[in-house]
Amino acid sequence: MEKFTRREMSPAPAQINDGQVFLALLDFSLFEEIAPYRHLLNPEERKRADKFYFEKDKNRFVITRGILKSLLGRYNKINAARISFGQNAYGKPLMEHNPYHFNVAHSGNYGLLGLTKIADIGVDIEQFRSQTDLETIARRFFSRVEIAEFNALLESERQQGFFNAWTRKEAFIKAVGMGLSLPLHAFDVRLSPNHEAGLSDVRYEGLQSTDWNLDALEAPPGYAAAFCLKSSTVYELIYYKLQPEF
Repeated sequence: MEKFTRREMSPAPAQINDGQVFLALLDFSLFEEIAPYRHLLNPEERKRADKFYFEKDKNRFVITRGILKSLLGRYNKINAARISFGQNAYGKPLMEHNPYHFNVAHSGNYGLLGLTKIADIGVDIEQFRSQTDLETIARRFFSRVEIAEFNALLESERQQGFFNAWTRKEAFIKAVGMGLSLPLHAFDVRLSPNHEAGLSDVRYEGLQSTDWNLDALEAPPGYAAAFCLKSSTVYELIYYKLQPEF
């Protein structure tokens, strides 16, 4: 489905070509300067950031939003600080007069950002939480097919399998742009650590599994990550840890 370019650490590309998907892993521990990213936020975004109780949560929002605006400003050749986002009917951020589809996620010490001109994209990254009652959550939110696959895993595989499913389901509903308005049991993802990721079936009017490419991403230890793209064509996937600009 795709050609693949991966680098351990690199600055953002000078441009993203029409047939490319750029995915950036953000290691928040590497970002020593927060002020330059906060400077790119508008008053409403700063107010949103300041509502976070913990400083680390505020900083990861500021860094993620600041990098997104910086890249969109660079690729659209506009002042990043002047960028404002709207929303679709389900709350997914949008930017007018912008050819790039984008999505972001963050959890723990890492963030994930996706940019492409190809089609709608969704990304997700999740830190493993050992205290979580995985079986109860799986029964509540997973489809019957996913629950059966989860229950068939060895005990040692269940944490990885659970977060495989969670990130892949999140990436899909974010790519579709409907959020939780799309019931999580209305589609099936493959979650086993021993098999390739993918979207097996969708049972929702207007959506076909063959229209979407869902895949896992290499993630730091203790994390799972995934992305989803509405595309059945060949594209180049560029994925690496993003080097801080400041």
